[in-house]
Amino acid sequence: MRVIPPIKSIIYFEAAARLQSFKLAAMELNVTPGAISHQISTLEDFIGKKVFERGSRRVTLTYCGLRYYSRISIILQNMEEATVDLGIEGSKPKIKIAIPPSLLKNWLLPRLVDDKLKDLNRSVEFIDTLDYLEFSKCDLDLAIRYGYDSWDNLYSVFLFHEEMIPVCHPNYFISEFTDFTQEIIDNHTLIFTNNRLVQWDIVMQYFGLERKSTQSKLIFQNSIQAIEAAIQGAGIAYVNRILVSKELSNGRLIQPFDIYMPKHKSPAYHLVSTYEHMQDEATFKLYQTILEFAKSTPHQHIVNAQAKQNAWLEHAV
Repeated sequence: MRVIPPIKSIIYFEAAARLQSFKLAAMELNVTPGAISHQISTLEDFIGKKVFERGSRRVTLTYCGLRYYSRISIILQNMEEATVDLGIEGSKPKIKIAIPPSLLKNWLLPRLVDDKLKDLNRSVEFIDTLDYLEFSKCDLDLAIRYGYDSWDNLYSVFLFHEEMIPVCHPNYFISEFTDFTQEIIDNHTLIFTNNRLVQWDIVMQYFGLERKSTQSKLIFQNSIQAIEAAIQGAGIAYVNRILVSKELSNGRLIQPFDIYMPKHKSPAYHLVSTYEHMQDEATFKLYQTILEFAKSTPHQHIVNAQAKQNAWLEHAV
């Protein structure tokens, strides 16, 4: 007899673990946070182990939960791909959007309140990926793409540039630093994110700093884990300001020093679709909603860049 837990519990667990939030998982699955909590409790009763540590404001995966998620997520992805390969589609109309994982969790989902999703009269399927998926092959309606291209061959519009900043726990540094120096590299842990186009190695190369083989570092696949490591006091992460705006405002993270590269070209985010998909009213409405989110997002990098440019020019003179 197979030992298989309730499928709904698995789906709810995967969403909560991926997004690291019962609330965000509830928004994605169009249920209540209480329903998420109930299904995860059902799963924990079934397997006899806790998969989440529940705090007053946040939840985190336990060691068992992390191990379970690493395998369950692959299984669900394989199931989805197998179903798509057979050409089976759901009967309910939906909008499918591909978006980088960290941007989905830290920027888009917190802004997609229930009323805005209900106005679409469609279900929305999020594909959290940095890959440039093809619209025809993946049946995509929208995508937010990250990089240096502008995708002029598609229906594309610029959202915002990526402003990378160093962040760490407020108590991480004993001494104060105003600049990124060799001393920081030699005596502190740098947190790397593999999928960012601009990372510590590029910064070190730009400023002519030495990356020693003995240097302490942590490496993660995406910004979600890198940000969490910085919050836990594990080191200094180099991340997109937009993704940590909440943590900076509530004091869970600080920017310990400035890093300014005057001649460096920053990657950007673009909202992309096709002319055919934009003829659909619901897709067009979601497209416009995301554009409004981008317009209302504080573009602090513009102010910072101008101020730093002036200071840099004065120093050069």
